Amino acid sequence: MQPGGTKMKFGAFASALLLFSGAAPAHAQDAYPQKPVELVCSTSPGSTAAQWCQLVAQVLAQDGMLGVPVNVAYKGAGSGNEAAVYVRGKPADGYTILHANASWSGYMNLPTFEPSVEDFEYLARIEKFIYALGTHTAMPYQTFGDAVAAAKEKPGTLAVAGNKIGSIHHKHILSVFKAADAEAVHIPYEGSGDAVRDVLGQHVPLGLGSIGQLQPHVEAGNIRPLVVLNEERVAAFPDVPTPAELGYDYPISHQWQGIFLRAGTPEDIKGKLRDALTKLMDSPEYAEYLKNSPHVEKNFETDPAVLKQSLEDEISDYREFMQANGIL
Repeated sequence: MQPGGTKMKFGAFASALLLFSGAAPAHAQDAYPQKPVELVCSTSPGSTAAQWCQLVAQVLAQDGMLGVPVNVAYKGAGSGNEAAVYVRGKPADGYTILHANASWSGYMNLPTFEPSVEDFEYLARIEKFIYALGTHTAMPYQTFGDAVAAAKEKPGTLAVAGNKIGSIHHKHILSVFKAADAEAVHIPYEGSGDAVRDVLGQHVPLGLGSIGQLQPHVEAGNIRPLVVLNEERVAAFPDVPTPAELGYDYPISHQWQGIFLRAGTPEDIKGKLRDALTKLMDSPEYAEYLKNSPHVEKNFETDPAVLKQSLEDEISDYREFMQANGIL
């Protein structure tokens, strides 16, 4: 009886242990997140996208959202490559999330972009950004027409500061001058904040920045906005024309801000992140951010099929643009 009883007890213990072990992974996933989350911001500090990353991190860290610290890491080098390589090297567990935007549709076409598009999943699109071209008030350009005339007089010499090679800023700059039958030289920076800084320092004659980025410098009398790269005028610069109003009609590609994850992230973790981002959109902090950000329009989407198709279309469109303009 004794040996048999021992065997029965051991068998019951082993069964309980197996049951407990089998339940552990599900419990661990249900408990996500249990430690700080890292938001990798693919720009440099000082840009409006960097401010967006800080806002997202602040709100997601609150109770009722993710409820754990969300730390921002800036990795703005290499036209998205630094951030992408870093995130690709992390586990697909939701603890490293990647700030992405429309510029990534260009970056992913560059030969320097090491990861594959399939390494990531487009989790959410949050908003649209609106940009303008501006110049220092000490520069001779009173209108965008003046800048176009200068570019035509000496083709390939008018420098325009913008974000990285292959970015939406790069596309904005080349597209608006091409529509005006002129040629400008895009000067790439790690972020638009650096580009605006050099416009203020008069190191470059023109630069591209978001409406909110340029507005305080316009109000201070240091920057003159020349053209708003949008289909309609914006309230912050009511006297500044759009390209179409100047006779330059072309399809404008707009910046968006969003979140990518490592491909293979569990569905329940993706669901929790989507829920937290949905709550973010209705938070008082985001409402205040919208109020103080004239360059931002809500453009929220989390449907996986819609986002996948949107990204594929943008990458294809960007590839054609880059080939036509000698970037590829």
